[in-house]
Amino acid sequence: MKITILGCGPSYGVPSITRGFCECDAKNEKNVRLRSAMLLQDKDVTILFDTGPEIRLELLRAGSPDLTALCYTHCHYDHMAGAEDVRAIMREKDRILPVYGTEQDLDALQNQLAYVLRSSINKPGFRLHEISPFHSFKIKHIKLMPILQQHGNGTSIGYRIGDVAYCTDVHSIDEKGWRALEGIKIWILGCVSPISNNQKHLTLDTAVQWVNRLKPKMTYLTHMGGRMDYDTLCKELPKNIRPAYDGMIIDTNKKTPHK
Repeated sequence: MKITILGCGPSYGVPSITRGFCECDAKNEKNVRLRSAMLLQDKDVTILFDTGPEIRLELLRAGSPDLTALCYTHCHYDHMAGAEDVRAIMREKDRILPVYGTEQDLDALQNQLAYVLRSSINKPGFRLHEISPFHSFKIKHIKLMPILQQHGNGTSIGYRIGDVAYCTDVHSIDEKGWRALEGIKIWILGCVSPISNNQKHLTLDTAVQWVNRLKPKMTYLTHMGGRMDYDTLCKELPKNIRPAYDGMIIDTNKKTPHK
């Protein structure tokens, strides 16, 4: 199984319009972070997770992969704004892309795309499939388990796929969620800042505590803000926790999975 981190940035991206690179070294290209999204590829299956505002650029950089399905973590702007770019790709290919999300997320998607879905000229491009937390579903041979996460006053969905889990935009998981994550080997985990005052996202100290509790073989931090300098994190974190970067490839079949 191959995982590509398309983007590992926060809602405002790095550099941001108002904050620039903040505490990140502007000379290090691994500190340039587009909004968070991920590809998972295994045999003939390519699953896209989220469609942020830069998804067109991210997919081009990944070689314009032929998508099998799209899964949403939640309906915030930085995870859904680029949906029409993906829908338009499928329309040009004269194909329908299965899209998976909670009822809330799919309602938000339809509201966002209402202006094209009402048109008789534009084919839908998407076929929507509602998912429920802790009820697994399959995309061809790939089994996915949606995990309910607390994200500020709302919720988001993490996904377990075999020995891999993708949990971005989370600050709390209940015991049922922890049980669903037991035994994973690779964890892609959202962590926005080293400062412990965030009520919507994990901060670095809590992320390390979570890793120590779950004990996956490797954890890769994503959704990182301007205070998360790549080289500083590499020096300060244990070897089993690494910051991700845009374009990072994780091969779950290798002893050293990332490059």
